[in-house]
Order: sequence, then C-alpha cells, then structure tokens
Amino acid sequence: MQIEIVVLALILGYLIGSISISRIVTRFTAPTTDLSKVKMHDQGTDEDYYLTNVGATTASMVLGPKIGGLIGILDILKGIIPTLFIKIIFPDQPYYLFTGGGVVGGHIWTIYHRFRGGGGLSPALGAFLAIDPLGAIATNLIAMFLGFVVFREYLVAMMLGTWLMIPWLWVSKGHWKFALFAFLLNLMLVLATIPDIKRYARARATGKVDVASAMETIPMGRMMNKMMNRMGLSKKQKE
Repeated sequence: MQIEIVVLALILGYLIGSISISRIVTRFTAPTTDLSKVKMHDQGTDEDYYLTNVGATTASMVLGPKIGGLIGILDILKGIIPTLFIKIIFPDQPYYLFTGGGVVGGHIWTIYHRFRGGGGLSPALGAFLAIDPLGAIATNLIAMFLGFVVFREYLVAMMLGTWLMIPWLWVSKGHWKFALFAFLLNLMLVLATIPDIKRYARARATGKVDVASAMETIPMGRMMNKMMNRMGLSKKQKE
C-alpha cells in the first residue's frame, strides 16, 4: 500500500464523516431546536443530565421517530458511499478500511462542531455494509436474536452486532487486518458511548428499575424498547 493513498483515504472519510446530518436535518425541520442541549431524566439516580452525543437517536427523541429514522438512514449511507467508492477505485488494496474508519471517527469527533458528534453506530454499520454486506446483516440479526430473545438484554442487541464483525471479517476475508479494523471501529464506538454505558450500569445497579426502564436512560435504549414492544418481546407485555 502507498502511504499517500492511505492518508488521503483516511482524510476523505474523516471529512465526510464529520458532516453532522442530524444538525443539518434539524436546521430544516426544527430551526429553533439545538440537539447539543437535550436534557434527559435518569430513572436510576432520579437526576437530569444533558446528552453527550448529537446524532440520530437524540434527534428521534426530540423530533420524533420519522425524522430520527431518516437521519439514521442518511448516516448509514454516509458510511457506505465513501467506503464503497474507495473500494471500487482500489479493489486490490484495502484502502477503503481507512476510509470507513475515518467516517466513523469523523462522525463521533466532528471537526466542524468542536469534535462533538454522534455515537457512531449508524456510519459503522454503513462501513461494514460496504465491506461485507452479508456479514453486516447476519451479525446484526444474530445480535438482535440473542439480545431480544435469548438474553433479553437490550445492550446486547444494540452493540453485539459490530463486535461479531471481528471474527466474521477475520474468517471471511482471511486476514487479521480486517479483524483489527473491526476491533478499532468498536473501540471508537465504546469511547463514544462511555457516558451512556455508565448511566445504564448505574441504573441497573440501583435495583430500583428493570432492564427496560434502565435502557430508558440512554437514547438508543429508548429506541430498542420501542422495537421490543412492537415485536411483542417486552417483559411487561409478557406479564
């Protein structure tokens, strides 16, 4: 690989990933709304706090699921298009891995908004879809099944899919560099969601709320709860 192309692929991904689609869409649909100042209530500690991420899940809470869903789809495309573009141009070299990683990094730490962006799950899914579409779909379906049906743990359904891409890419691509890419992508996602994970853990530790209520302390958890209810897998519905 040529180092110049590696750097250009990484910069391209980062600059595109830094485009905050949630802010752009919000500017057109709700000009007076500031997604960087959204407050939530923590049921575990009974305290209010401001969300640290500005992305599709935050927009969904403020503007509704339709707008949030639109932003999520656009964020996925933000991961797919530049990664696939570099993959097509350089089919024999994995430069597209750097582009995909750059997109996720830019989405989380956007240079255009003082390095405050979204959680990164949607563009990460887009990058994985561009790299291995079958793997991205299969691992997320497995994660949803394990999280919703087997373990009934919402955090598993939310985050396991991207972690399963590590062994999937290692086996399907036959090289450790793809597994390393997936690991580094997951590391960025964890760093971006540390505040959410801490709040979720505190809510669970109190013993005052169940899993579904604990997931209400994070934006993605609220979306997962709604999905569980629609699928008829909610514990409350079972009772």
